[in-house]
Amino acid sequence: MMMAASASSSSSSSAVEVDQSSANLRPPASACDGWYGVAHGCTRKLGMKICGFLQKNNSLEEKGRMMGTFREKEQSHNRENREKETRFTRTETDFSNLFARDLLPGKNGEEPTMQFLLEVMEILTNYVRKTFDRSTKVLDFHHPHQLLEGIEGFNLELCDQPESLEQILVDCRDTLKYGVRTGHPRFFNQLSTGLDIIGLAGEWLTSTANTNMFTYEIAPVFVLMEQLTLKKMREIVGWRNGEGDGLFSPGGAISNMYSVMIARYKYFPEVKTKGMSAAPRLILFTSEHSHYSIAKAGAALGFGKENVILLSTDERGRVIPADLEAKIINAKQKGYVPICEKPGIPTVYGRNRPMT
Repeated sequence: MMMAASASSSSSSSAVEVDQSSANLRPPASACDGWYGVAHGCTRKLGMKICGFLQKNNSLEEKGRMMGTFREKEQSHNRENREKETRFTRTETDFSNLFARDLLPGKNGEEPTMQFLLEVMEILTNYVRKTFDRSTKVLDFHHPHQLLEGIEGFNLELCDQPESLEQILVDCRDTLKYGVRTGHPRFFNQLSTGLDIIGLAGEWLTSTANTNMFTYEIAPVFVLMEQLTLKKMREIVGWRNGEGDGLFSPGGAISNMYSVMIARYKYFPEVKTKGMSAAPRLILFTSEHSHYSIAKAGAALGFGKENVILLSTDERGRVIPADLEAKIINAKQKGYVPICEKPGIPTVYGRNRPMT
C-alpha cells in the first residue's frame, strides 16, 4: 500500500510539474469547460443557450474562446454527418462479383453491406408502392411446372456454389413478382387483410434485432413488451385487472392444440407426469366443420383420431344440440369421458359465434 501511495504521489507530482511548465501555453481549465462539454452534448439550440448563460459570468476573452470552440466543434460534427450521409447514399454498385463473404462482419464489408441493403430496400419499397396500385395485378399467375422449369431467368434450383449478391437481388425481385400481392385492394382471401405499414416496420425491426424470447437477459425489451401485450389482451377478454397468463403462438393450429391440452390438464393434471394412462378414455367432440387441427391435436396428444367425434351441423354451420347430447350419452354409457371443443369462428363459414 505504501508503494502504491508513493507511486501515486510521484505520479501526481510529475503531473503538477507538467501543468506548471505548460501553463503559459494554454489557459487553465475552468468549471466552464465542464459545462461547455455538457452544452456540446446537447442539441444546437439548447447548447447555445447554455453557452449564453455561462457568458454572463465570464470575461470577454473567455466568452470568445468558448463560443469559438463551440462553433468549431459544431462544424466538425456537421462535417461528420455530411460524410456519413454521403457514405450511405445509394450508388451504382457492381454486385456480380460480390458475395455474402464480402458483407459485414467481413473485413471492409461496411460499404458493400450498406449498398446491398439500400438496394434491397429499394426493391421492397417499390413493391409496397405497387401493392396499393389498383391497376396492377393481384397475381402474375403461372402453373407450378412453369415456375419449376424457369421463366425469364427465374430459377428455384439450389446451387452447390454461393450465388453472387447480384443474383440474390434478382431472386428477391422475382420472388415478389410471381407471388400473391396480399395487400392489394382487390385481394380477397382468408388470413390476409391488407398490408399494414406499421406492422411491416415492426417485422423489419424484429428481423434486424434477430433475438429470441428465451429470457430477459437475451431480450429485455421484447420480454416486457410480450408481458404487457398479453395483459392488455386479457383485459380486453374481460379478466379482472388482466390477471392470468398467456403466450403467443405461431398459428391457429398449434393454438387449438394448446387449448385441448389445457382442457385435459384442468381435469386430469396427472397426465402431465404419468401420461395418458393416468386418465380414462377421453372423447373429443367437435363440429364437422371444425378446423383440421382438432383431429391433428387428437393424434398428437394421445387421444387417438378415432376418439375425435364429429358433430352434425345445420345449414348455418351450427352444431345440432340433439346430436351432441346423443353422442355424449353414448360415450358415457361406454365409460368414456367427453371433452367438447367449440370453435368460435369456423373456417368454412368465417363467422363469429357467441361463446356464452
